[in-house]
Amino acid sequence: MLRQSLRGMMLLIAVAVFGYAQAETDAAAQETAAIPLKEVRDLYYGVVLFDFYQQNYYSAAVDLLTAQQQKRLQHHDADAQLLLGGLYLSYGLHSDAEEIFKRLIDAREKPEVRDRAWFYLGKIRYEKGLFPEAQEALDRVGDHLEPSLREEYRTLKANLLMAQKKYTQAAAALTDLVTESEQGESKANYARFNLGVALIRAGREKEGLDLLRKVAQLKSKASDQKALRDKANLALGYTLIKSSPILAKDFLQRVRLHGPFSNRALLGMGWAEVELQRYQQALVPWSELAKRDKVDVAVFEAQLAMGNALERLRAFPQAIQSYSHAINVYEQELAALNATVEAVKAGRLWEDLLAQVAQNEMGWFWEAELLPNTPEARYLSTVMARHEFHEAIKNLRDLKFLINKVERWQAELPAVDSMLALRRETYQSQLTRLTPEQTLDKVLDVRTTRDIYAKELAQIEADEDAFALATEKEQKLQQRLAWMEERIWRLSSQPGPHTRRLAGFRDRYRFYKGLLDYDILTTYPIRRWEVRKSLKSLDADLAQTLEQQNSLQKARANAPLDFDGYALRIQRMGATMAILHGQLQTTFDEQKALLQKMVDVELDKLRTHLVDYLDQARFSLAHVQDMATDAADSGKELK
Repeated sequence: MLRQSLRGMMLLIAVAVFGYAQAETDAAAQETAAIPLKEVRDLYYGVVLFDFYQQNYYSAAVDLLTAQQQKRLQHHDADAQLLLGGLYLSYGLHSDAEEIFKRLIDAREKPEVRDRAWFYLGKIRYEKGLFPEAQEALDRVGDHLEPSLREEYRTLKANLLMAQKKYTQAAAALTDLVTESEQGESKANYARFNLGVALIRAGREKEGLDLLRKVAQLKSKASDQKALRDKANLALGYTLIKSSPILAKDFLQRVRLHGPFSNRALLGMGWAEVELQRYQQALVPWSELAKRDKVDVAVFEAQLAMGNALERLRAFPQAIQSYSHAINVYEQELAALNATVEAVKAGRLWEDLLAQVAQNEMGWFWEAELLPNTPEARYLSTVMARHEFHEAIKNLRDLKFLINKVERWQAELPAVDSMLALRRETYQSQLTRLTPEQTLDKVLDVRTTRDIYAKELAQIEADEDAFALATEKEQKLQQRLAWMEERIWRLSSQPGPHTRRLAGFRDRYRFYKGLLDYDILTTYPIRRWEVRKSLKSLDADLAQTLEQQNSLQKARANAPLDFDGYALRIQRMGATMAILHGQLQTTFDEQKALLQKMVDVELDKLRTHLVDYLDQARFSLAHVQDMATDAADSGKELK
């Protein structure tokens, strides 16, 4: 229910981001996106992939949802849906991921897309515990599954058989994985371990132990292979404690002293020595274990086991001291555990835990070094052993991230409102500087002037008056020639020696006037065409101006409505954010309550173990004291 709520909120927030822009583990997502890289033909899909490979998974999901809503993934629709399904699967939103994969199957996509969808559909059903349905989906996977998934596909089929207690069939399915494959030796080692377990459960103990021995002898420096080697040695050791304690001890000694399985290995080594009735030697690993952090059940058991070994050695004073020390340890831990329970109920643990969460993006990995250094966190590692706790804490961290995101958006909305008010004010001030009436008057004046010019051109064409189209320079030359003609006429009416030169003056006047008239008359068609062209260009400019004027009038009329619409949109966004914040906070409180319950259950189990060990220690102390008294009464020397 909490997961569905989280998914719904993710979708609502993605839609909110879109509107605002317009005014099991992480490996699941990584594997889903592990499509052979091709040319990215959609820019928005490239943005999604950039965020994804930067491990900004929340941004990748939101960008992908936004791009899908805007229909901007035309060339990568199937790949984008696979990626989104993987992201949902990584968040634990199995139902939503399943819907996406079913749609891809029903849409009859390419064989490689369909096989990948069937594979992840089977994986989802396996994680839900729907084993027959998971088997049906995996059986539909064809031959087009990417090589990067084939190994996991075969392992998943074997695990599915083991989950259905079909160990013989699981062993047969895992046999092919034992040999080194294209995935490397590490995958083969995991297959050997799983096959060894399957064979033991199928009754073929010798074959299973032989495979586990191969894993227990790994020579690898990789951290995961070292952990697998320790796990195999631990399994072999505990399996052989009763039947072959010497060999069991040999396997348990191979477990790293400071590895994750070291406590259980030290405890098992002590019990192997007890099976050999070497109680003095059993004290060596248990003494080391007893010094370790008092939050592991193995450490508590070692406290009690040391007293038992000393009791068998009939070292009664030392046994009494050991049991008394164990009682003090148990009582102190019970007091600390009760204080932790109260602190957890007060909420201090969650505050410290969430303070370690990076606020930039959500993540799916939980690392032990992120645990807060507080008394309340001492027992958290015990609770973290459960997969359910990992999922619950991831949900809590994701919800906290979403709450912070919505709160940041709520804080930004007043700024957006102020920006809109400023735009409205600026727009109104610009409109008042030039009213539509002023613009229209200017346009009409230009049109009147144009009509005058058009009428003059028509009269010129009717009269074929080429000289009316003379340029300003030509008109000045005409005026100068007229002045020269008048000057010659005046000189001709005055006697004097200049009369001899008048004939030359008249010839030059006629030459220049003829040359000017020739230029004007011969270029008349060109001049008339240019004037007509200018008139047509003016007509186009006038039409464009009138169109812009009409657009301006519409904009002026619609602008208040647009601003009001944006204001209403911002108001609705604020209301949506308030609703989302309330839903997120409610879901966060529910998730915290669920975590509280899980922690309470685990701590109660630990308290039960402590009370049980405390009762045993008190009973054993009383028993040893009685034995010591009896030994003293009978005159036996105490060790």
